[in-house]
Amino acid sequence: MSSREEIIKALQEVKVPAKAYPGAFTAQVIGDDILADFLHAMVVVSTTVIQVKAAADAPPALDKHFPNMQRVRLNPLADGLSLADIDVLEIDGDFGVAENGAIWLDDSTLPHRVAPFICQHLVIYLSQKNLLPTLQEAYIRLGDKQTGFGVFLSGPSKTADIEQSLVIGAHGARSLVVVLTEC
Repeated sequence: MSSREEIIKALQEVKVPAKAYPGAFTAQVIGDDILADFLHAMVVVSTTVIQVKAAADAPPALDKHFPNMQRVRLNPLADGLSLADIDVLEIDGDFGVAENGAIWLDDSTLPHRVAPFICQHLVIYLSQKNLLPTLQEAYIRLGDKQTGFGVFLSGPSKTADIEQSLVIGAHGARSLVVVLTEC
């Protein structure tokens, strides 16, 4: 008998005790305040939040945050790759998830799939009325919605290699600002 066969036989002889069904999944959220949980998640994922009453109140704060940078509000363009030359791209988010700071984006708000990934800095407008406590509730909200593209985006692009060198912006925007509106 080969060593491979011996290992397989030994594994097959191991009796694993049965475990009882743990019951329905319950998400782990920090507290009862969805807004506070979302703001906490934004800190964890290195995202700046600007809270305003309405989207029209955001430009002065964005001017301070991105001085001397061209900001473009997304509109249907002939070529999505032209977004690569934009310093700051402003788009709308559908809804946010408090437990992890993810924001749902899909074809309904993104005429170009590449938009949130090709720009240098990303600004997402989101109403705090569209905050959900958990990712499970987010998937329930999505339901059977049919879209050609959708993504949960959480924070600016971050990646690290085996040598633990963190790189910001390698696969997407170098910074994310969420403009959180009251309405």
